[in-house]
Amino acid sequence: MSQKCSISSSPASAASSAPPPSQKRNRQALRDDFTARSSRHRQQVVRLSARLRKTEWARLLVFLAMPTLAWHGYENGFAPWLWLAFGGCLALFVALVRRHAGLRERIAHQQHRDTLNQWALARLDRRFDDLPACPTSLRPLFDKQDLDINLFGPASLGQLLFSQSTSLGDERIAAWLTLPATTAQLAERQAAIAELAERRSLRQVLAAHALQINARGYGLGRLAAWVVRVDAGVFPPAQVVLGLLATLASLGGVVAVLAGVVPPLALLACIVVNLMFYGWRAKAWHKVFDGADDTADALGGLSDWLALAVTQRFDSAGLSRQVARLQADGRAPAAAIRQLDGILGYARLRHNPTVSVFAQALLLWDFHCARALARWKREQCRRLPEWLEVVAELEALAAFAGLADENPGWCRAEAIGEAEIHAEAASHPLIHPERAVANPIDLVPGRVTVITGSNMSGKTTYMRTVALNLRLAQAGSVVAARHFAFGRMRMVSSISVSDSLEQGLSYFMSEVMQVKAVIDTVRQAAEPVLYLLDELLKGTNEKERNLAIIEILRALCAHKALGMLTTHNVALATAPELQGLGRNIYFEEGFEEGEAQALRFNYQLRHGISRNTNAIRLLRSMGVLKGD
Repeated sequence: MSQKCSISSSPASAASSAPPPSQKRNRQALRDDFTARSSRHRQQVVRLSARLRKTEWARLLVFLAMPTLAWHGYENGFAPWLWLAFGGCLALFVALVRRHAGLRERIAHQQHRDTLNQWALARLDRRFDDLPACPTSLRPLFDKQDLDINLFGPASLGQLLFSQSTSLGDERIAAWLTLPATTAQLAERQAAIAELAERRSLRQVLAAHALQINARGYGLGRLAAWVVRVDAGVFPPAQVVLGLLATLASLGGVVAVLAGVVPPLALLACIVVNLMFYGWRAKAWHKVFDGADDTADALGGLSDWLALAVTQRFDSAGLSRQVARLQADGRAPAAAIRQLDGILGYARLRHNPTVSVFAQALLLWDFHCARALARWKREQCRRLPEWLEVVAELEALAAFAGLADENPGWCRAEAIGEAEIHAEAASHPLIHPERAVANPIDLVPGRVTVITGSNMSGKTTYMRTVALNLRLAQAGSVVAARHFAFGRMRMVSSISVSDSLEQGLSYFMSEVMQVKAVIDTVRQAAEPVLYLLDELLKGTNEKERNLAIIEILRALCAHKALGMLTTHNVALATAPELQGLGRNIYFEEGFEEGEAQALRFNYQLRHGISRNTNAIRLLRSMGVLKGD
């Protein structure tokens, strides 16, 4: 009769790897703060929503009052008081419309801040299903090995960092995660991240403005491309003079007709000239708007973001320099963005066919809007890319600062001159800190660490622990360890392999191609390389696999690469040829005998080679195999 078993972590291991009480208190304090902030923002939404409803009723009443006054005037004559009342209602209606728009923006801002705090709570508990997915637009920036180590994709490091920034900020975060920083950049980023980690409210307000920019899926990169695009030949001097004269003539014609100085036909002639001019040049004018029209919902958030950032004072050199870039030339970036928003607001009148016809006929509306927009581009074409660069830089720093703020047990990594990795109590950044098991890391050039252990014992998770913490350290971020020292190096891996019907590749050939890519990288790299090899060459027989792996590791060590290999194969781990190339470490599990058998993992590294196996017992425990 078969016996069932359960799988769990060892209580002993949980106790040995549990975070210190102070860290638990810090995490609880974080949870309490985010919960309180979320509650306050929800209360603000309720209060502002009540004011919004009152404003809507007032706007409706004023709107109904205007035709009532007009009808009364039509029936009884327009007395002066009636004109004043009508004008007052019109002014009040405009004010209520503006107030309504302002309240909607404030409600959206409070909702965004509530959302940010809910996401912060989800990040604390590593509830990845409650976090936004990684932006699909960033997928081309990550290669296959980035997905293998959970740098991008579902339940990844990217989910802890992305979606709190504009598209520019997310792209900068992706660049930092995939391109190691220089020593000077590391020191500057670490200081900036440490300072921003203490400015939680500032980070959340900036992130709320970013969510406003992202609300309609707008990418600020398009704004940067639009502002540097040259609109040559759109406004030749002669045509500018003609447009100005035609506008003055039509306005003068309106005044003259109302004064009875000229007949209406004179005004009609001006209108015909304007419409002919519009029909001739409208296509060229509208090219100026291309790429800017869809910025409407983004510019308000961008101006608010810049207005807040430019007033900040920081101690770190990196942050201070970014603010100084916004203050260069004595120009206020937020005011310039609001000016652009105003121009585009006027330009959107052309999307209303009824009103647009009169506006073009009397005022050549699109001509003047396009000229104003082209003038704005000429004045700001050098400044706007600089401002957007600051947005990207500060948002990336803020995202990593949030990671530091929300993980009080993590440490600042130490950059060293040697191409080595040494860590104390390093854990997987994506596992809940109260469940993650910490282990040491020691990797040096020309040596390989062979990791053995049975199924599910933690070998691949440990490999990803090394990879993710190294990527964080190379970006300037804090890392999930008590101490983490690293040198500058590249990283290559062969962790997840699959066959490809599309490319006509068998599983083994896919493995061979991945291994070749690793070896080619090591041979051609100008800097040291860290390699991570998970269960290499599973698609062939054991004898040839062992011989091939030994030769591969010899070649890698000969090029002074450093890395790790995981394997179930005890014969490979004990091969005499490998003993001089590195060291053996392993994970083990315990299997409790009895009617209720339990397979227990402690995920703690040990020196030596694991000789345990658990495949048959696992298959029996799941009911796949039967037997005693």
